Amino acid sequence: MSCLTEARRAPVEWIGLGLLAALAAANALASALLKSGGSFMALALYAVLMWRWERRDYSPSIVGALAGLSVHAVQVGMAGWSAYSDLMAINLALTVLLVAVAYLSSQVEDGGNGRPKQ
Repeated sequence: MSCLTEARRAPVEWIGLGLLAALAAANALASALLKSGGSFMALALYAVLMWRWERRDYSPSIVGALAGLSVHAVQVGMAGWSAYSDLMAINLALTVLLVAVAYLSSQVEDGGNGRPKQ
C-alpha cells in the first residue's frame, strides 16, 4: 500500500484496524496466560482478518467477528466466566464493535449503494 492510499482511508477504517489489533493483542495475552490453543487460533484469525482489512475486504471481518462472538458467548454460557473474565469481556465487546465497524467500512468503501466507488 502506498502512503497516498493510506491517507485516503476513512476514520472508520482506521478504527477497524485498531479493533483488530486490540483483539490480536488480547488473544496473544490470553494465549500466554492460559496456554490454550483456542486463544492462539483466535490470534491467527485476527491476523488474517487484519491482512484482509488492509486490502479493504471487510466481509471476512464481519464473519470472523460473529464467529468469535459466538464462540465466546457459548463459552460463557456453558462454563461461566473464567479466572480471566476481563479478557473474555474484552473479546466479547470488541467483536461486537468490529461487526459494526466492518459493516460501516464496507458502506464507506462502496459509497453506501452496493457498488464500488468511482
